[in-house]
Amino acid sequence: MFFNLIRNALEAVRDQSERTLAIRSIPAPDGMVEITVEDNGPGLDPLIRDRMFQPFATTKTAGMGIGLSISQSIVHAHGGSIAAESEPGGGTVFRFTLPRAEALQEPEQAVRNG
Repeated sequence: MFFNLIRNALEAVRDQSERTLAIRSIPAPDGMVEITVEDNGPGLDPLIRDRMFQPFATTKTAGMGIGLSISQSIVHAHGGSIAAESEPGGGTVFRFTLPRAEALQEPEQAVRNG
């Protein structure tokens, strides 16, 4: 999943004279962590924006259009969410949440201590 988002970002900045890719994580509510993958490419294509997480949706000449659908399935299977937005002036930010490791361990620790 990370590989797919990073590869997409690298492809988006390929033709930029200055290329930026940033990956960040911050704590989120309810035992989650929010991860962002940001680039300074051209932004989301309006023709695909509303269906980019659907299987076989793509604007690429080479590609099957299943990477974001699979990424969404993985995130949802772990109880998280994923979204994308274009940045004003160009660029795209993908944001997704996943449970923090300590949040996953809490029930097990409670059983051991309980």
